Amino acid sequence: MEIVYLSNCVLPSRSANTIQITNMCEGFATLGHDVTLFVPNRPDLEADVDDIYEFYDVDPCFEIRKVPRPNLSSAGTLIVNYRMGKRAAHIDPDLVYGRSSVGCYVAATHGATTVFESHAPMAESRFGRIETWFFEHMIAQPSFEYLTVISDALRDYYAEQYPQLSGEIVVARDGAPIVDRDTDPVNLDGDDLQVGYIGHLYQGRGMDVIDEVATRLPWADFHIIGGDPEDVEHWRDELAGAENVTFYGFLPPSDLDQYRLAFDVQLAPYQWNLATNAGHNTVNWMSPLKIFEYMAAGRAIVASDMPAIREILVDDYTALLCDPDDIDAWEDALRRLHEDAVLRNRLGKRAYADFLQNYTYKERAKICLQERPESTQPSQKVNPSTRD
Repeated sequence: MEIVYLSNCVLPSRSANTIQITNMCEGFATLGHDVTLFVPNRPDLEADVDDIYEFYDVDPCFEIRKVPRPNLSSAGTLIVNYRMGKRAAHIDPDLVYGRSSVGCYVAATHGATTVFESHAPMAESRFGRIETWFFEHMIAQPSFEYLTVISDALRDYYAEQYPQLSGEIVVARDGAPIVDRDTDPVNLDGDDLQVGYIGHLYQGRGMDVIDEVATRLPWADFHIIGGDPEDVEHWRDELAGAENVTFYGFLPPSDLDQYRLAFDVQLAPYQWNLATNAGHNTVNWMSPLKIFEYMAAGRAIVASDMPAIREILVDDYTALLCDPDDIDAWEDALRRLHEDAVLRNRLGKRAYADFLQNYTYKERAKICLQERPESTQPSQKVNPSTRD
């Protein structure tokens, strides 16, 4: 098929959304489709990068087109998304797929077969009421095909709020690229347990947990990758006396595999109040990229015990899950992994096997493009009773 993907994110940037979007375009193209990605043109917000494909470590098998955005505040965002939808419809592709409710609405009203992907209720989007209006009118169009969501909880929300979507909701949990197993891990000095965290450092990401645990476990080295400069400086100050914590700041996605492969344990200490940059709590709906990227590395994972995480990981089988608020539980989990290398390896191998079967971007692309979705997509989570 000829597929046009509509994104409301600026490329390149530090946003995790852009990692998912570029990898999904590569995934669609890997299946043999002709893919064009439309993004807003915002030079003032774009990272200084020579090669976007290299920055995201994706194959240049899809085209990226930047659509001019008016130099207006909020209105500029809505206008550029409108333009992207109109240009997409003008191409007359086999499918318009996207995460821009405005763009997908415009494409659908112009007769383009359209699939919309949602990662949270529309009311929690940046332009809540406006985007809800576009969404509700989009799903009423004859050319609207179905809705893709990232979790069972989000599917249930939309099914309850919009009964007309019955039979038209697909659950496609997030994914990660396949890690090149020939990648040389970065050299982390010392024989201590190497514990890694990769991601943002703002509210709800669990830096409070890492702060307390790191001070309790001097025999473990903690490596913190990511975060805006002001957040990095804040936590550097907070942990100034901890010699076993190293901050790296933001690193390009293409550089991260060498770190994941060097870690013994990877942390995902999500908290119940999980704020996004827009200030919304996504803990009920999330399908964190971090989890799948950790699984792809094949290293042991310690993550928060939450319903959204349990859609992906199985406690004591593909990961160790801990109460987000129980610091003792996180300490005990790391002590257990420190003392039991066999357990570390077993958890990592099981998580990696589950990833290869269910959570590569190519597998996700297949789910997202299924010919006719069912209203309930069964969980693809590994079943410990049926697999070694």
